[in-house]
Amino acid sequence: MVKKEQIFGLLTCLLALFGCKPESCDIKALCVRDEIGNYIIKWETNPVIQGTAKLYVSDVPDKFDMSHPAITTPIEDGFIRYITENNIQRKYFRITFNDHFPQDIAAQYTFMEGIQNFRDVGGYKSKKGRHIRWGKIYRSGNIHNFTSQDSIRMSAAGIKTIIDLRTAHEVKERPIYFPNTQIIHIPIPCGNKDEMMQRILENKVRKRDGSLFMEDAYIRFIANNTEDFGEALRILLDKKNYPVLISGELGKDRVGIFISFLFSILDISQESITREYMASNHYINPGFMAKTASSLSSDSQETMTVLLSVSESYLNIAYQEIENRYGSFDNYRETGLKISGRNKDKLKDLLLK
Repeated sequence: MVKKEQIFGLLTCLLALFGCKPESCDIKALCVRDEIGNYIIKWETNPVIQGTAKLYVSDVPDKFDMSHPAITTPIEDGFIRYITENNIQRKYFRITFNDHFPQDIAAQYTFMEGIQNFRDVGGYKSKKGRHIRWGKIYRSGNIHNFTSQDSIRMSAAGIKTIIDLRTAHEVKERPIYFPNTQIIHIPIPCGNKDEMMQRILENKVRKRDGSLFMEDAYIRFIANNTEDFGEALRILLDKKNYPVLISGELGKDRVGIFISFLFSILDISQESITREYMASNHYINPGFMAKTASSLSSDSQETMTVLLSVSESYLNIAYQEIENRYGSFDNYRETGLKISGRNKDKLKDLLLK
């Protein structure tokens, strides 16, 4: 007869071997691309699991042939490198651990030759454990200078709608056109940047001028442009508009605050909202202003750097203004952005899985 102590010992060994049950394991997976375009998929499991990780690959999100893994590797390796000879067609991945815990992931950032800050905002987890679908919402800077390679990458993404948040003046200076795509202009000013740039070029700025300029712009987003952001958000209620690209000049301020509103409506954590917003600092290359900056005073160079980057403090100022004017983000969503509870649920159904 098998004793209770033997059964307990056997269960202990099995738990040590497999780490956790399917319903109780926390897995964090990440996908990035190296400098030549290959994919690196990394993961961590809590508690630790031993066994086999299987990687499945697709050209489209949510559709995987689960009968043929592209790569298998020991879970304890912690990563898989997927080599691709096609640097244009984007890949999506599903990774399983001992045939459990499926994780759908992709690389958020897409390298573009003539477009700043282009990325997919999929993959972020809501407070209830659902994830933003990949390949639905993209964000970027101005696409005016897209190259033929950029065009191929955007076409591969299947973008049907571009919401352009630039002002009429910006659109006139750098008009955009992309074939077979509806472009919706919803002008949202981001301060008088032409005047500020002139002051920079004339070395007529002081320390903190750039930060004060940006802080004021974010307060004005709430004070003056809430209805505009609401109009842009309502475009996302029509599933026929997807995939959607939200675009601005550098895709960091107007686009950044818009994405933060969307994430808040989808009940994404504040930590993830901040991380996605701050990622623009990694994906904007300020080199296009290097020649101009080299002849400027240190204060002007500092101000220019501020205008080319984002700061968590700006996001905090915007949300503090929401608290001051509306009492809570939920009230702001309902009465300011005019996104009803029903439409909030619809956005969740469209964008979360």
